[in-house]
Amino acid sequence: MSDLYNVIGKSEYDQLLSDPLNGDVISIPCKPGNGAIKRGTVMFRGDNGLWEPATTAEVTVEKQLAVLNEAVDTGSAPGGGETVTAEEAAAYRAGSFIDGRVTLKDNEALTDANKVILRLQGIVFDQMESTKTFDNKVSGE
Repeated sequence: MSDLYNVIGKSEYDQLLSDPLNGDVISIPCKPGNGAIKRGTVMFRGDNGLWEPATTAEVTVEKQLAVLNEAVDTGSAPGGGETVTAEEAAAYRAGSFIDGRVTLKDNEALTDANKVILRLQGIVFDQMESTKTFDNKVSGE
């Protein structure tokens, strides 16, 4: 009877996009052996066509970049001759994102230089408004 009043399900919206109608979603094959990758991670396309989490060094004009739209588990490093297939995941190749919600590999923050390169590929960032922005007080009162 005590289970009657417990929380059954919970939904949390993590607000990755600032304009949900603006996102361009694609499916990307993720390179096996990168472990669990969280939603909002910048991914780059490697020379073999598989996508991996990007570090600052991989965010370059020459690389194709995208932002992961779902958490994906690519497993541990393959070994022992086992066959491993690439995990498919949804990602945004363009869109307007909330600043601070998109990260690099291992939850590393984006630098301004990273944001410039992402902007060249159609991935732009908006700042969240705060209540201070809408404070109508005249300074000096």
